[in-house]
Amino acid sequence: MAMMVLDDNTNNTAAPVKSNIAEAIVRLHRRGATLHLTQLLSKLKPEDIAQVLNGFAEHKAQELFASISPVSHAASVLTALSESHKRYVLTCIAIDQAVALLNALSEEERKQVLQCLEASKAQILQDAWIQANQPKEVAQEVAYKEGTAGSLMETNILALPESMTAAAAIRVVQEMSSHDSIFYLYVTDESHRLTGVCSLRRLILSEPNKTLKEFTQSRLIKVHVDTPQGKVAGMISRYRLLAMPVVDEFGMLVGQITIDNLIDIIQEEHTGSIMKMAGIGSKKANVLDQSVFQIFGTRVPWLITAFVAYLIVSAILDGFEHTLATVVQLAFFFPIVIGMSGNAGSQTGAVVVRGLALGTIHDAHFFKLLFRESAINFIQGGFYGLCLAVASYVLFQNHLLSLTLGVSMTLSITFSGGIAMSLPFFFKRLGADPAVAAGPLALAFIDMVGSINYLTVAFFMFKL
Repeated sequence: MAMMVLDDNTNNTAAPVKSNIAEAIVRLHRRGATLHLTQLLSKLKPEDIAQVLNGFAEHKAQELFASISPVSHAASVLTALSESHKRYVLTCIAIDQAVALLNALSEEERKQVLQCLEASKAQILQDAWIQANQPKEVAQEVAYKEGTAGSLMETNILALPESMTAAAAIRVVQEMSSHDSIFYLYVTDESHRLTGVCSLRRLILSEPNKTLKEFTQSRLIKVHVDTPQGKVAGMISRYRLLAMPVVDEFGMLVGQITIDNLIDIIQEEHTGSIMKMAGIGSKKANVLDQSVFQIFGTRVPWLITAFVAYLIVSAILDGFEHTLATVVQLAFFFPIVIGMSGNAGSQTGAVVVRGLALGTIHDAHFFKLLFRESAINFIQGGFYGLCLAVASYVLFQNHLLSLTLGVSMTLSITFSGGIAMSLPFFFKRLGADPAVAAGPLALAFIDMVGSINYLTVAFFMFKL
């Protein structure tokens, strides 16, 4: 019975205690004793404060709520307020204050708080919270290396939570101040990880009540912040995109790269490839911007490679001196066979280097491409070999010479395609630029193999 009496006394005094707390809070607020009021509220339990504030009118409760400190304590009080009081408090306070409160809540608590607001207000706070939790742009610019996706991207993007409806997303788009770089809608989860993407057209045509997660494309084409700019340019060109999302190591959306950002890069990459294929090795297309010694320094390494290769060709010719001396007509047609082989190899090399640069050709395509290019060059070689055989017969009426020229032309052009196609793959596997292999180096190899092939066929044909 004693216990029952004690419990009864406790329950009877609970309401007066709460009443006294409420009177003390009002009295301190009325006197403007903000410091004392904050100290008092910091010592009370969040549930008790919320119970007191729920007993006041909404405007009065909001004034008292502003005195609660620290933010984590105020956030706990906010979750315990009635829905009408939550709505009024979040509507009256500044956006940055509301974001600070949301940061102090768990994911589930944050959802519950935002659900009590109107859709437009909830979206504004949600976007502000997402923006506040993104990595700072200044830090990104410092961290990302030059020539990577991170250094090229822009952060003015349209990113919305996957739980938002299409109707709410359209309102957000309409309220945006700038639409210049908005090509796609990016969809993120609660942690701001990229989960989907769709065009604005798809957004407008979707059912208003559907959530973004229900109709956005989840199979994403994206790049990492450290992806080289050349690869990004190749992906945008291959997939014909207007923009490419950029994510960090955690999969969080940090920006996008638009086609406008990459036009100059694509031109620079293509210019660089062309210059390397020509054996110049410089990305500066205007030679007037370079000194004589700069041009000399960029061209000499490639020409030295070709020079050494042609010395080897000369040594090969010297080894077949007897063959050339016996059938003098072979020397007459030698430049034609070697020249046509080099031209055919240059065509193949240009196709392969461009495919590797754009990303349309990969290592897995090697054998398929080798067979294809060999077949094409075999047909070309047979055609030009036949033409050369006919021309040589008209000039010299020598059946054996015509047969030699036809066979050697066919084989030389066929081999040139295999060499010109294989070298870029080999250089890429070594980590070097494939465009280097399509320049003088490839031509030197083609001439070397072509010379050996031409003179070897002649040797066995004439049995010298």
